[in-house]
This record gives sequence, structure tokens and C-alpha cells, in this order.
Amino acid sequence: MDKVLMRPLFRDAYLKKQKKVEVKKFNVGGFSQIEKRNLLLTPITSALLQARKAPGESELGAVFRSVGKGLESLPSTQLAIKKMDMAAAEAEADRKEKKIASSKKVLDSDTGNVVFKTEEDIQTTMSTKNPDRMRFVPVPDAQKAQKPMKVYDTVNETEVFALPSQVMTSFKDDGKSPRFVPVGNVDQIVKAYKIDQTSGEAIPKPIFVSKKEVLANPELYQPVEGNIEMMLKVDEVKLDKKAKQDAKNQMLAADDVARIIRRLEKDIMEGGAFTGAAADLVGNISGLTGFLDQFVNKQSNQDKTLFSQQYRDAQEAIEVLLKDDTYNAKLTRFLNAPESQAAKTSIVNLAYAIAKAREPGGRFSVPDIELALRSIGESSNKATFLAGLKRTGLEATERAIKDYEKIFNVTREDLPIKYKELIDNYGYFGGFEIEGDELDPDKLPL
Repeated sequence: MDKVLMRPLFRDAYLKKQKKVEVKKFNVGGFSQIEKRNLLLTPITSALLQARKAPGESELGAVFRSVGKGLESLPSTQLAIKKMDMAAAEAEADRKEKKIASSKKVLDSDTGNVVFKTEEDIQTTMSTKNPDRMRFVPVPDAQKAQKPMKVYDTVNETEVFALPSQVMTSFKDDGKSPRFVPVGNVDQIVKAYKIDQTSGEAIPKPIFVSKKEVLANPELYQPVEGNIEMMLKVDEVKLDKKAKQDAKNQMLAADDVARIIRRLEKDIMEGGAFTGAAADLVGNISGLTGFLDQFVNKQSNQDKTLFSQQYRDAQEAIEVLLKDDTYNAKLTRFLNAPESQAAKTSIVNLAYAIAKAREPGGRFSVPDIELALRSIGESSNKATFLAGLKRTGLEATERAIKDYEKIFNVTREDLPIKYKELIDNYGYFGGFEIEGDELDPDKLPL
């Protein structure tokens, strides 16, 4: 038979005919139901086996008397079984608790030592030096622990290499602030102020640069977060998302401003005599009221808080320029003209629009607004004024396009088609004729 079953064909046929073998399940902790039944019946069985028929007693009476005797000890047997079950349950609970409470090897981030701690300690103990962090962390992998990583040393204010264990356990003199901050992706684009090498002051107009540039030239750049340490602590995903959104907003604002400037330029070209008096220019600016109001309302709907702050900056800067002619004497004279005062809202809107194209997400300073309206100060001469408008348009569109290319890592040819008009206007302001355009930059009286 054994030899026959060694052959696969016969073995398979034989096994198919056999019933499924039931695997007996063993009870873990305490007695099974069958064992409990047998224990409960033991006193009765024992009494029956030891039964003696008394004189004058029938056999049936002897049986009932023995059963009754066996039943007398049944409660004590039940109680004993109950106690055993409870003991087994407690033992099982202890076993599970010990399993949960088994210690693990972890790194104590407060002391830098490797220790053994229970799961409860690991999950509930906060660091005394960094209350917002857990005290016990996984021990770094042996291979990774020996591989230094690039970090920023906040004490010596320089870029260095450190082991992961050092990063987790090294603190400043206060014993709480981490000494080393991981650098992360050095090609990440961030915003920073360029530092004027003559005055040593940060130029209040942030630009987009890479982390690598900031780290390599700390004397040239000051991160908008305040310092390099704070810059590195910002989540890279949030940084990237913010930079891309700023770049998109800047492109949209520059597109709108380019249209406003082109419209102003066209009105001046087609409006006949341009004496350079405030009345002439104010009249042209007032003709843009619809365009300017539309731009302002769009910005207000996008971000009311940012709009309110920037628009207030523009209003306050114009008030300064009205009274202080040290910034731009010609502009101050224009702003103080009665015609300009009557069209003050349109002038503020124009200044806000041009400044917004240059700085989509930050604050406006007096120099920002003076720069936005600088061409107006040259309005006494038509050719000079038009040249100033073109220069303003070129600066606004050029910066927006270059920032977008840098942040999204694309070339001019790869820019989305929706920016075609902006790119065309950038070329126009740079002196290139746009096919089908009514105004030829080479034919302007410049």
C-alpha cells in the first residue's frame, strides 16, 4: 500500500476519498468544556462506584442515595473550577502585559545614551530639553549612523557634516535648542534679501535664490525668515509650494500691469497734444480707471489680508512722497498738483498695480512706490515719459518671467501658452516689434 501511495496519481485519488481530518484545538489557559464536565461528574461517579446497599434498602434506593452524596460535593468542585479559571485568566493577562511591557533598545535624546525602555515609556515620555519631541527615539541604523550628513551648525554659523546621532543629541548652551539643523535639498528655491555691500543693510526687496547660494554667501543674503537657521527649519514642501504660488501671482500681476501700461501709452500716443502738464497725465491715468479698478478688485478677492496691507503701504508711501521731495522732487510736484489730488485714487491704484507686479507677496516701501511712479516725474517731456513707461513695463515683466523660469526650472520656450501675451509685451518693452501690434516700439517718439 505504501509503495502504491508513493505514486502521485494513486496518492491523489486516495486522499480525495478520505474525509477531512479534524485538528483538535487545545484550550490555552484554564479547562476546556469537556474537562469541566468530567470534573463535575467525578464526585457522582466516585459515589456510585463506592455505593453500598444498606440492609432493607432497595438497589434503586442505594443508587439515589449515592447520587445524592455525590451531589453534596458538587458546589465545592464548581468553586474550585471557578478559582482555577480565574487564576488562568490572570496568568494569561500577565503574560500579555509582560509581552506589551517588554523593553526595547532606544536612544535617549536627552542624554545621548542607548537605553532599554518599555513601549509605554517610549510612547509617553517627552523630552525635557525639547518638550515638543519624544525623549526616546529609535537607535540609528549602524550603517546610517556612521554616514555623516550635511547640517548647519547654529553655534558656529557654518555648514558642516555631523553624524545622525549628533544631530539628535547636540544642543545649544540653553540645553533645549538643537545645535545642528539638517540642510536638506540645497537646490531648494527660497526668498532672501540681498545685502548692500556698501551699507551692510539688507535691500528691502526679496529675490529668489537657492539654499546653496545663501549658505555659500551668508554675507550677501539674508533669508526672509530672519536667519539661515529659521530658513532651514521651514518645511521644504511648504517652501516650494509658497515659491511657486508667488511666481504664478507675479506672472498674473505683471500681465495685468503690462496691459495697463500699454493702454496708457496708447492713450498718450493717440490723444493729440501732450504738454506734460499734470492735467494731461491725470486725464490719461483717469482713462485707465476701469482697468485699474478691475485689477485692484481681483487682488482683493484673492487675498484680502495681503491686499489691505499692501494697498495701505501704497497710500502711506504716496503721502510721504507728497511731503518729502528728497525722494523725487518732480514726482512730488506732480502729486501736489490740484488735478493729481482730484484723481488721487487712480494714482494710488496705478502705483499699487506696478508695485504688485514687482513684489507679489511682500510689503511695499516708499522707494517701491517711488520706483513704480518714477516715470510720472518725467511727464514734462512726452518722449522721456514714454521711455519711462517702457522701462517700468520691462522691469515688471522681466522679473516675473525670470523668477518663474527659475522656480519651475523651465526655459522661455517651455512657458505655458497662457503667458504668451505677457511674453510678447516683455519683448515689446525690450524693443521688439510684436506681429500684428498697432504700436511699433521703434516708431515711438523716444
